[in-house]
Amino acid sequence: MCSRLPVVGFIAREIGLVLVADDLPRPRLEEEMALNATYPEILTEGGDDRLILNKKGTNKYHCTPQPIVGSLFRGSCTCNIPTEGAYQAAEAAFYSLRSGEISVGDIMEGVRSRIKSLYDLPAGTEVFLCPSGSDAEYMPLLIAKTLNKGRKIVNIVTCDSEVGSGTIDAAGGRYFSNVVPLPDWKEEDKDNVKLMGSPLEGLANGVECISIPARCRDNGDVVDSSDPIQEIVDRCSAEDAVPIVHCVLGSKTGIYEPFPSTNFGKMVATRDAFVVVDACQGRFCEEWLHEYLHKGAIVLITGSKFYRGPPFSGAVLVPGSIMERLIHTDVDMPAGLKRFITSHEIPTALSDWKAALSADENVGLALRWVAALEEMEPTLEIPAAVRDESMDMWRKFIVSELGKHHGVLEAFEVESCLSIVSIRLCKGSNYLNTAECKKVFEWMTQDLSDKLSDPCAAVKCYIGQPVSITKDETVVRVALGSDSLRSLIKDREKTLQEDKIIIAKLALVTENYNNLSVSM
Repeated sequence: MCSRLPVVGFIAREIGLVLVADDLPRPRLEEEMALNATYPEILTEGGDDRLILNKKGTNKYHCTPQPIVGSLFRGSCTCNIPTEGAYQAAEAAFYSLRSGEISVGDIMEGVRSRIKSLYDLPAGTEVFLCPSGSDAEYMPLLIAKTLNKGRKIVNIVTCDSEVGSGTIDAAGGRYFSNVVPLPDWKEEDKDNVKLMGSPLEGLANGVECISIPARCRDNGDVVDSSDPIQEIVDRCSAEDAVPIVHCVLGSKTGIYEPFPSTNFGKMVATRDAFVVVDACQGRFCEEWLHEYLHKGAIVLITGSKFYRGPPFSGAVLVPGSIMERLIHTDVDMPAGLKRFITSHEIPTALSDWKAALSADENVGLALRWVAALEEMEPTLEIPAAVRDESMDMWRKFIVSELGKHHGVLEAFEVESCLSIVSIRLCKGSNYLNTAECKKVFEWMTQDLSDKLSDPCAAVKCYIGQPVSITKDETVVRVALGSDSLRSLIKDREKTLQEDKIIIAKLALVTENYNNLSVSM
């Protein structure tokens, strides 16, 4: 176990708890520990079905809750295997919790403080914590309902199919999984619980959710959502409904949507509408974040995509202009929301919200955020210009490597995002479809040396999961994460050599798709 505790050490200082070298958490005998849990399995608790491990010890994305020695990782747009540093920071926090040296509430308060500090958030901005970016969608909905009691809420989700798979259900106030972070049923009954798609008690009533697709299904072109949004907003005005409009700072393939139109912005200023910026990928510059918060937007982020925290952790940044209203407005806390958040995830300024929720502890979420902060801090210390320059160089290198495998691999929309490259996989004159790409996605994580003779076949490579572009076309992705970006800046040659291996294996697996389909 790690004897140093940089992130929790910072949190301890934030709350006035002094930890000196000899006092840093170390393993204790089981009978001395308070938590009835094991590490790293605790990292998979307090979330939804995406965290559940199968018989192989992996989740649905073939990821484990611990680092995999010797593997190469460029899948930070999907689901992370934690870095060694993140893993050790969470482990140290785990033993600190078990020995009673710090509490979950302490950690959550420290996480909120650290996020504010790292992003230098505008004064008055508050941070709500959530088990993932999906259930983060419940917060803007509750805020809108709290500040507009009795009025219909119309939640407009853009970039559908390229944001989180649970976004549409969550934005409609519905369950997006049959597994909830804080279940209130008996263990023996859990397999019979069918929640997905059903209304979240106390939240879904009076809510309409409208989705606008990310792309045209015929040709894959990015949809301009401005006109459809304006039509819906105009209807809301006529019906005295309150619109929530989403825009996206980095979709699964890297689409960046602009802030909604000027006319809609006037409605935000008069408090008749809300804007939600989905920045869950974490691929944004701090200037954008400040700009949107100053405009009154609610921003959703995670520590479990770009920042390589273990899956999953979310946060909702609420600007001071909205917080001032919330502090002076009574909340009707939805009963269903108590299955997702506790009082510890709510900022101290909202005492009535905290009082309406249980004091239970989501230990898994607390540890996942500790891990994420371990990656966020050193990455955000690097000047933004240096980060951007390195990512742009990396993107051009990846496109160049793809060009060496003409007829097998093909870059898709390489200008959309500096740190994600989407790739078509070719099979003759056609592209692999979604089901076929899913097989490639899995095979990349396996040692295929008994099936293929090339040395790169043995290397376990983690890339981004497939994304459907049209009804006939799908891409996979390679994505820089916080650790690989820092590695790129520190040792460019070594990092790019890893990328060469990943692209070479992807080409090898794609070329041998038919043979592997028979033998696997």
